[in-house]
Amino acid sequence: MEHRVGILAALLFVGLLCGLPAQAQQTAGQVERQKGTASRSGAGGTSDLAQGGRVFVGDEIRTGPAARLQIRFDDQSKLTLGENARITIDHFVYAPNGNSRQALAIVRGVFRFVTGQIGKLVPRNVAFTTPVATIGVRGTVFLGGELTVGMPAGQSHYGFQVTEGAIEVTSPGGSVVLDEPGEGTFLPLTSIAAPTPPRQWTSAEAAEAEAALAF
Repeated sequence: MEHRVGILAALLFVGLLCGLPAQAQQTAGQVERQKGTASRSGAGGTSDLAQGGRVFVGDEIRTGPAARLQIRFDDQSKLTLGENARITIDHFVYAPNGNSRQALAIVRGVFRFVTGQIGKLVPRNVAFTTPVATIGVRGTVFLGGELTVGMPAGQSHYGFQVTEGAIEVTSPGGSVVLDEPGEGTFLPLTSIAAPTPPRQWTSAEAAEAEAALAF
């Protein structure tokens, strides 16, 4: 009898340990809008996303062909992704009376970010990394991603544009501040270079980025 009780106790303990990773996952936000396919990969494995689904710190988020995805984080910030995007939620802590922090890594795809409470209260604690530059956020709305217009034809490049507030775009070659609505900059995707001088984007440049994010 004691042997059987011991086995049952051991099985229960193992079961609790198996449940810990899922319980330990830290929620970052949820899917607010979605078109097409998207998935998350994290401590609990890989699963498809759907409207209302939760995303967690450490997740890698991917979107499929012709897809769109909008995530609302728990501080009310919003991230919209275009097709074939790939991002990682590196860090997210929202403590209104404590040390809040948000860090996102954009690996591929066009995106738009709208600042939430963390960006309003402690903007220095919102960090973005992209394949070509890091972004310092100052309470803002901005977009970025690989585009086809804005630099010489045939040259793979990345663009950033601010809609509201200001951002600082910093690469190994230098940095610029975008602080006027509609202002943007470009960087070559395959070489180390400084961002181009800030200027208002043309209608064609703006239209390409908006089309890549439109639901």
